[in-house]
Parts: sequence; C-alpha cells; structure tokens
Amino acid sequence: MALQAVYDRSPIFFQNIMTTVKGYKNAQTRYGKAYYAYRAFLKDFDTWPLEKKLEYQRAELVRFVRYANENSAFYRELYAGIDLDSIRSAEDLQKLPVVDKEMLRANIDSCIVRGTPYVESHTGGTTGKSLTVHFTVDDYMKRMASLDHFKAKVGFEHLKMRRATFNGKHIVPPGQTKKVFWRYNRACKQMIFSSFHITEENMGYYVEELNRFKPQALDGFFSSICDIAGYIERHNLKLDFTPVAIFPTSETLTQEGRALLERVFGCKVFDQYGSSEGAPFVMECPDQVLHVWLDSGVFEPFGEEGEVLVTSFTTHGTPLIRYRIGDRMTFDPNASCTCGDNQPIVRSIEGRRLDFLYTAKGAKINGGNVSNILKNLPNAVVRSQFLQSKKEEVTLLLEVDPALYKPEYNDQIQEEFRHKFGEDTKLTIRCVEEIPREKSGKFRMIKNTVDETADRQQS
Repeated sequence: MALQAVYDRSPIFFQNIMTTVKGYKNAQTRYGKAYYAYRAFLKDFDTWPLEKKLEYQRAELVRFVRYANENSAFYRELYAGIDLDSIRSAEDLQKLPVVDKEMLRANIDSCIVRGTPYVESHTGGTTGKSLTVHFTVDDYMKRMASLDHFKAKVGFEHLKMRRATFNGKHIVPPGQTKKVFWRYNRACKQMIFSSFHITEENMGYYVEELNRFKPQALDGFFSSICDIAGYIERHNLKLDFTPVAIFPTSETLTQEGRALLERVFGCKVFDQYGSSEGAPFVMECPDQVLHVWLDSGVFEPFGEEGEVLVTSFTTHGTPLIRYRIGDRMTFDPNASCTCGDNQPIVRSIEGRRLDFLYTAKGAKINGGNVSNILKNLPNAVVRSQFLQSKKEEVTLLLEVDPALYKPEYNDQIQEEFRHKFGEDTKLTIRCVEEIPREKSGKFRMIKNTVDETADRQQS
C-alpha cells in the first residue's frame, strides 16, 4: 500500500514510468524459458490426432494426482485410504472426493506446496470469498503461453503488437482532476484504461485516446468495452483503427454485446475461460467455437444443472483436483468444428455474472472489480455480499473467519473501495453471522436495486 501511496501522489508521467517498471517486473515471471518452450509445444500439440491428445491428458492426470498426494498435506490426508493406482483415466476421478471453495480456503496452508519460487494470485470470485493461491513460476508461464497461443491463432501476437486493456488496476488516483484515464505499460505495448471512470461525461476522452493509440487488439472487462462501443455507436463517432481481434475477460459474453463490438470495431470477438485459481482453459477457435484445451486439464459434469468440476495441470503450487469452481458449462460431445480443431466443443459457459454496482457519479463497476475489493485479504472472508439501493451508498455484508479476520481489514477494504468508487460513494461494512441466500438456494455476491428503487419513487 505504501507504493500505491507514492504512485497516487506522483505526476502522470511518473505514473507511466511506474506502470512500465511493474510491467517489466511481471515479465520475469511470465515470459521466460518455460513460456517459450510451451508456446512451441502448443504449436505442435495442435497437429496431434485426438487420440494422442487424450492420451496426453490421461497421462498428465495420473501424474498430477500422484504429485498432489506426495507434495500437498491437504491432499495426502484427503486421499488417505484411497487406492490411487486405480486412477487411470478421467472417468476414475469419481473415486476421489470433491473439493469446494470453503474446503480450499479453510485448508489453504496445508494445500499449498512449498519449496519452489511462486507467483501469488488473489481471487474474490462470484461468491465473494477471498482466496490466495500459489502458482509455480513454470506453471504461470505455461498459462501465459496458453493465452498468447490462443491469441496468436487469430492473428494477434502478444509483446509484438499494441493492445488496449480495460481492467481493474488502480491507475487513476482518487481525486484526480485531469481527464487522463489511462497509463502506458511499455514493457508489453499495453495501454491500460481505467474501468472505474467510464461515464457518459468521460467516454469521449477514452475514444480520443483509442484513436491516438490505435491498438491492434482490445482485451479486458467485457462490459467496459461494450460501454465504450455503445457510446461510439450512439454518437456516430469515427474510429481511425481496426483491431485484429477483441478478447473479453472476467464476464459472461452475451450475443448482443458480441454483435455490438464486432459492428463498432469491425473485427471478431473471441471468448475465453480460465480463473484466478488456475482452472483449465476453454477458448474460441478462429471460427468462434469454444473448445476445451485438453493439455490444460479435465472438466467433469457435476450434478443436474450443468455445473462442472475442474482438475488443472498448471496448479502445482496449489493443486486443484475435482475442484467445485461454481461455473456451469454445456458440452456437445458429438459435434465437430469447421476450424479443424478436434478438441471437445463447449456450447455455453455460465457462472461469470454481469452484476455491477454504481458509483455516485453513475459509472458502472462490474462484478470482477467488485470482487477484487476483497482479493488481498488473506483467506479471511468466508462470504460477502454487496447491497446497493442508492448510487451514493453501498453496504457490504461479511461472513468472516474470526480466527483470521482482523479489525484493520475494514480499513483495507475502505481504501480499495475508495480507489474503485471514488470519494463520493459511501461504503458501510457489516459483519454478520450468515448472509441469506435467494429463494432458489443460490447465492448472489451483488444485489443492485438502484433502478428498481428509482422506478418505485417515480410511480
């Protein structure tokens, strides 16, 4: 937080330098020997027949289950009494117990594998549960390689081409008056745009900067890019560039939103699925069909509502085996794709909600950014819910682990909230014994009734 305070007090030109320095530091754990080796492997893997890919997946699964049992105290205890030699295929995973988010959070210290350099990842997720996991550096590089291979297949080469990113980084200090809502990361030719200041008043500045920068790809929060596209279309603005592609993240892609982006920017939109915890990948091919990437792990149907369990081969730091991630998918096992990719097809992905909150000035803060308010709390939040009935007020309900939650975390949450919502939006934090679920039994992290309240007041 001390570094954030230095950043906030610095002039914008120095903030750009700090952003670039951070970019070069990140590159050390993203783009090394393992990254380039896995890029080469994936290029070869694409040419394999399906039977060979499935055999690779099977062998990796057997190896990974044994690795977790040997190196993670949590899995060693969980698998006590189970004959792991009988786990020889994805179908055999049913012999192993399911791991849910609360189990992982409560046992994270014994789950994490120690002794190798790691990258820390924080997630809030749609349940609002704070979770900190470790990736080995090699695994992290492999995940970066997978994402960049996916983009390269449709014409965008990361590190070589310019991209505009709409994400949840705190790049605009609270109280900034200059209409400069972006910072440049020279390390990977990336212009980072704030997703917290996208209002009708400000969007014209965003469009001007996009036209100046001329990105060859856009990525980041789907709803933020859609808001910019809607503004461009409403005002009949001219774009001076045509991207190679758009790669939304963190939120469920809607067909209406995809059509809007493709209409406005004149390029295709390609969806992807992963997670901060390290789930296997599902990504779209050049024909915009979702495929499971068999090299990355296993998805298992679970229950009657399309929920999936994930087992990920790039989670040697915090193993995920039969992990109940909370998302739902619809598979089409008998379909083939015109692109030639023989990997399984996914017809739909659900679970990443488009819920949002308002700032007092009317900007929409999407669910990914809202959950990130809690992401740096060290596994102390069991569940959270954000309530809003007025634009200038938000209430946060917290179910916490009393053994881990400290009073000073309230101040940390308030500071994160201030960076995202500005100084005009008030946050009230209430710790409760239990947050009620919906009548359906499902849990919602965000309950925004601002529009409903306005409708009642008008009537």
